Amino acid sequence: ALGYLPALTLFFVSLFPDSRVGFELAAVCTLYTSMAWNLMLSFYSSIKTIPREYVDIIRAYGYGRLGILLRLELPYAMNGIVWNSMLSVAGGWFFLTICENFRLGDESFSLVGLGSFMNAAFDRNDHIAQLAGVAVMVLILVATDFFVWKPLLRWAERFQRMHMTEEEEEDEPVLNFFAKSRRLTNLFRKIRRRYAARLYVTHKRGRKKREPATSWPTIGYSLLVAMIAFALWGVAIGYQMIASIPLSDWLELLRNAAWTFFRVTVVLLLSGFIMVPLGLWLGAQPKLVKRLQPVIQVIAAFPAPMVFPWIIGILLALHVPLHLSSIFLMMAGAQWYLLFNVISGVASVPENLVEVARTVGMGTLGIIRRVYLPAAFPHILTGFMTAAGGAWNTSIVAEIVVVHQETHVVPGLGSYIALSFNQGLHAQLIAAVGIMVILIVLVNRLFWARLLELAESKYRLDG
Repeated sequence: ALGYLPALTLFFVSLFPDSRVGFELAAVCTLYTSMAWNLMLSFYSSIKTIPREYVDIIRAYGYGRLGILLRLELPYAMNGIVWNSMLSVAGGWFFLTICENFRLGDESFSLVGLGSFMNAAFDRNDHIAQLAGVAVMVLILVATDFFVWKPLLRWAERFQRMHMTEEEEEDEPVLNFFAKSRRLTNLFRKIRRRYAARLYVTHKRGRKKREPATSWPTIGYSLLVAMIAFALWGVAIGYQMIASIPLSDWLELLRNAAWTFFRVTVVLLLSGFIMVPLGLWLGAQPKLVKRLQPVIQVIAAFPAPMVFPWIIGILLALHVPLHLSSIFLMMAGAQWYLLFNVISGVASVPENLVEVARTVGMGTLGIIRRVYLPAAFPHILTGFMTAAGGAWNTSIVAEIVVVHQETHVVPGLGSYIALSFNQGLHAQLIAAVGIMVILIVLVNRLFWARLLELAESKYRLDG
C-alpha cells in the first residue's frame, strides 16, 4: 500500500494545489488499498465454497443476480466478512502512522491525527505524550469493539445457526436497543415489503423475463476497457522510468526481494504453527471466544508501528539481531489475519456435524481434528493468504525503524521501498513495487490457486 502513496499524493495535490485536501485524499486512498483486499478475498473464498444445493434452490425460486447476492452469498459469507472487517480496520490503523507523516524527497508532510501525534512524541522523546497517545488509542479500540464489532459478531451468528437461545438473544445490549425500537423496526419492515420483489426476484415462473432497459454489461465492459487502457498507459510510463535503472541496482533489488520473500515464508510458518491450533481451540469453545474477543480485538487492532520504537529498543537492549527483530515485527502485523479467519471458520461449522461427532464418541481433540479442521479449511486457507499479504505490507515498516533519530535498516524489499519512497527515487520505487507484485502473483497462481481449487472441490460442505 505504501508504494501507491507517492503517485496518489502527486495526483491529488495536482487537483488541489492550494489546500491540504490532496494530502488527506492520498492518505485515505492509501488506507483503502491496505484494507479492501482482505474483505474481497474473504468474500470470494466464501462464495466459492457455498454448497451447490443452496444455489440450486435459490435459482429455482426465480432469484436473479442481486437476489442471490443479498439472500444467499452475503448471508453465507457474513461471519467471515465481519471478522475480516475487524482485520481490515486493524490494517488501516497499522498504516496510519505512515500515511499521516511521510517524506517525498527533501520535503516532509504531516497530517493532523493520532499517528502524526505519536511520531512527534517519539521525536521529542516525550514519554507522557506517548503514553497519552497509547491510552487514547486503546479507548478508541475498546469503544469501537463495544458499539460496533461485538454487536456485529452477535448479529452475524444469526446466519450461521439454526436456532438462537433466549439467553443469546438478550445478551447484546446494542442489538437489543435497535431491535426494541418500534420506529426502526416498522421502517425496515415497510422498506422490505415495498422493495423486496424489485430487489430480489427478477422473474416469476411462467412469465417471460423482461430485458432490462439499460445494457449494464455494455457499461461494465466499457469501464473495463477504459481501466485496461489506463493501466497500459501507466505501464508504458513506468517502463520509461525504470529503463534508466542500472544493472547493479537491479541485482541489489533482487537480493532484497529474496530476503523479504524468505522473511514472509518464515512468518507464515511461525504464524501457522501458533495461530492455527490456537484458533481451532478457541473456535471450539464459543463461550470462551465471546469473553476473550474484546481483548483479542484490541490487541490485534492496536497499530503496532506506534510502539515499534519501544519494541526495537527492548530488542536492541537484549542484543537480538535485527534480522530476527524484523521477523517479529512482521508477525505482529500478519498473525492476526490467520487467527481471526480460523476462529471464523470454526464458528461457521454446522452444529449438527459436531453433535454427530459427539454421538459417535469423539472427544474434543477428535472433533477438532476430524470435524473442525476439514470443515474450516477454506477459512484457514484464506487466513494464510491474507496473512501473506499482511506480511508483505508489514515488511515496509518492519525492515526499517527509526528509534531516537537513529535509523535501523535490514536488507529487504520493504526497506528498499521505504528508502526509495523517502528519498523520492520514483524509478526505483516503481521497480520495487513491480517486483513485489510479480512475486505475489506468481505465488498466488502457482501455490494458493491450487489450494483454493482443492478447498472448493474437496472441502465444500455439500449435502
